[in-house]
Amino acid sequence: MTLPDTKSREPKQARSRQSFEKTIEAALALLQERGSDEFTLADVSGLSGVSIGSIYARFQSKDELIRVAHGRKMDDIDAVSNHLFESLSISPDPGLESVAQAAVDRTIEVLRRYADILRPFMLRATQDETISSRGAASHAVLAKNFSDVLNQWPEGFLHETDVDWSFNVVYSVVARRLGLGSTMEGSGNFDWPQIAEKLAGMVASYLLAGNQHSARP
Repeated sequence: MTLPDTKSREPKQARSRQSFEKTIEAALALLQERGSDEFTLADVSGLSGVSIGSIYARFQSKDELIRVAHGRKMDDIDAVSNHLFESLSISPDPGLESVAQAAVDRTIEVLRRYADILRPFMLRATQDETISSRGAASHAVLAKNFSDVLNQWPEGFLHETDVDWSFNVVYSVVARRLGLGSTMEGSGNFDWPQIAEKLAGMVASYLLAGNQHSARP
């Protein structure tokens, strides 16, 4: 499925572009505040100061506005994710658990930073194929960043399927704790440093076992 081209919708004139940005910002603010898409274009108009007529001139419906806002926010999240992972400084001879800790820490940081806006989008994704597809693309960006960090471990080959499995487990635990697509549970009474440490230890143990198994004659 082709993802929506949000840039092609942006008006060229400065005043129209300003109204366009205010409308998107208001939609995102309402999604984050209410935790769902339970608002109207009148609510968007009231918060943004952009008239209903101007909103309809740019967006055919609330659904289209939310999809454009979602694409914009996913672009932002992808950019931040890339920056956070690329700025990592791995020691010259790191242990696998140290590398796993760095990957887990950055994954948690991204998801915690954007949890309030990801919650309503994930709820909507269950019924909106456009948002589901764009969300999956952003998920893939985070997964690749996680994988790229782990593959900096210099002492052995890590199977791609094992790394993918590790990311999915980490993502699932963190997402459940943050209430992304579910209730906030699944991590007991642990605080975030403890969760990060336990996840990194689990990832390192799992990957090391797989590495040793594949190295056997």
